[in-house]
Amino acid sequence: MINIESLNNYVGIISEEETMKLATKIYMITDFICEDYPKYREWYFNKQLPSTINTNERNILFVRNPENDNEIISMACLKRNNEERKICTLYVSDKYRGLGIGKKIVDESLKWLGTDKPLITFADYKLEMFKPIIDKYNWELVEIVPGLHDDGSLELCFNGLLTKNNGETLEHQLYKKLIIILKNKYEQIK
Repeated sequence: MINIESLNNYVGIISEEETMKLATKIYMITDFICEDYPKYREWYFNKQLPSTINTNERNILFVRNPENDNEIISMACLKRNNEERKICTLYVSDKYRGLGIGKKIVDESLKWLGTDKPLITFADYKLEMFKPIIDKYNWELVEIVPGLHDDGSLELCFNGLLTKNNGETLEHQLYKKLIIILKNKYEQIK
């Protein structure tokens, strides 16, 4: 039985110290994300977590291993305000993929966010991993942002924009990016 829990439900019920221990345990399954997003730890502990504890604008959903209550196997960081409804982080531990956990945590995320088309972004090289979810919910690629994390990848933005793109269509963005790629290839063969 997969049980989706909300960190918000623990605030004020357990001690501040226990809340921090649980929040840290949830974070630890995604610590490796710092390799792709260098400021992820800082963002989680200085923005996501305080806003989850002190406001209704953010939430952290998580799933424990049904056989080991101390092991967190999935999590989602969410943001909901007047400007944005966003899945900021979404993760299912490798050995628990393919069991329907991702679908359930996404379903609960969508309920909490109040939309079935939240803004969600991820690096282009993770597209294959997210493709089943994108297809299931019919999410739409709206924007591509290069160099967001200085790792040479493209950030794919579904259902919303991360930047002000001056009204450019996705096709125009892709065209400009293709020109940059071709120029770079041309420079390499000169």
